[in-house]
Amino acid sequence: MKILLLIVFCTLEAHASGVPGVAVKGGIPHLINTVVDVIVSDKISDEYRGTDRKESSDGTGFIIDENGYIVTNCHVINSVDKIKIVLHDGSEYMAKIIGKDERSDIALLKIDADTKLPFVQFADSDKAEVGDPVIAIGNPFGFGKTVTSGIVSCKGRNLSNQIAELGAGGDLVYYLQTDAAVNYGNSGGPLFSYNAEVVGMITVFFSDGMHNTGINFAIPSNTLKKVIKELKDYGKMQRSWLGISVSPLGKKAARALGLGKQSGCVITKVDLNSPAAVAGIQTGDILISLNDEVISENTNLEFMLNGLPIGKVIPIQIMRNRIGMKLSVMVGIRNDEDVSWKTNDVSEKIPYEKLDGVDIGVTEITPNLRKSFDIPESINGVMISYIGSLQGNDISIGNVILMVNQTNVTAVAGLKAELKKLSANADIKKSKELAFYIFDPQIRKSDYVVMEFNPTAEGGTEKTKSYAPALKSAVEKLQQGLKNGLKTK
Repeated sequence: MKILLLIVFCTLEAHASGVPGVAVKGGIPHLINTVVDVIVSDKISDEYRGTDRKESSDGTGFIIDENGYIVTNCHVINSVDKIKIVLHDGSEYMAKIIGKDERSDIALLKIDADTKLPFVQFADSDKAEVGDPVIAIGNPFGFGKTVTSGIVSCKGRNLSNQIAELGAGGDLVYYLQTDAAVNYGNSGGPLFSYNAEVVGMITVFFSDGMHNTGINFAIPSNTLKKVIKELKDYGKMQRSWLGISVSPLGKKAARALGLGKQSGCVITKVDLNSPAAVAGIQTGDILISLNDEVISENTNLEFMLNGLPIGKVIPIQIMRNRIGMKLSVMVGIRNDEDVSWKTNDVSEKIPYEKLDGVDIGVTEITPNLRKSFDIPESINGVMISYIGSLQGNDISIGNVILMVNQTNVTAVAGLKAELKKLSANADIKKSKELAFYIFDPQIRKSDYVVMEFNPTAEGGTEKTKSYAPALKSAVEKLQQGLKNGLKTK
């Protein structure tokens, strides 16, 4: 049985419940007056009755200036027909969308009120410390204003790997974690410090379906301020752009590429005529530092690339063929593009050639294979079509080898020639390892995979192998990934 606890504050005390003796500047009622209920309605097609019906849901927002600008989460208002704002005194207004940034899940609304409105002040979230007391105010389950308290449990959370609903946006925000109790409807509500300043906006919470777990996440106020300004000025978020795609290097790959204990990430793609291309950066370069910030194992690469100073020239340090280089690049403005996912059924056989020294087989990428395994036109290399003893080694049939030890690969003959040349390298003979840079079309990502290299092993002749079971598995994984990625609330 689900038990819902409604917390109602009937007095006008200036102390937060749960943390006695700590006064809130201006009192809790002052904070409540800046918080609004966001009620959205959407047209839903009723296929059984042949008519449309209205479906409503509730969320939270807060006023950021006296003229009626309001901030909430994108997922609160996405794909809705109407947005109604209910103020602290019960008055209602229809809101218009000024701008929204789905990647950070921040939306800016505007209402035309007939009076000046109370509004929040923002804190410097960089100064928030773990253990600082905080207050969450929201509209859980549509009950109306509810106040809960807790502490900042952690700073700098990267949720991209934990929460599928955030998609790529999980890499663009370093979230504040709090144990202040929140539920459905709290999304878009403010997280206040005891100085009566907004330190974050409640966005994500974990629940077991019956209880609040005390694990909740808020977008920091400094991120909010930056995005709000962009939405006010341009109606959308402008992010920095170098025109490169990057992928982290594992320790084994870094060692095989000559970095030793130094960290870095590999540049997997350089866009044509991009700032990076103009600066002389190439696919396969190892990025060591960017804008004087050294790449480490804990570096959030997406956050770094999207937060560079637009229009400024910044330094970049790379390693190419084991030689360090320092370049300068002018930061541009990013334009996001949609990626379409498609699957196709096939019933043919894949030819493959066994590689000398590595227990895998490869083939040229034909138009039919490209279509069948959903390999983008921009990806050129050789496709893995046979896996021997390397099963479970982070590779699968349909993956594409782009580079081996930082040398580009575009054809099977070229790959075999490069392996023959590497077999004479004394360092490689000693380490018995090669770093293959491989693109996985199922997850649209590239990464280095280190494989054992035995130059004395003999390659096989061209063979054929049915890939219907592999394709079926790939399609099932892809469909499951799409299903997870399409969740919104």
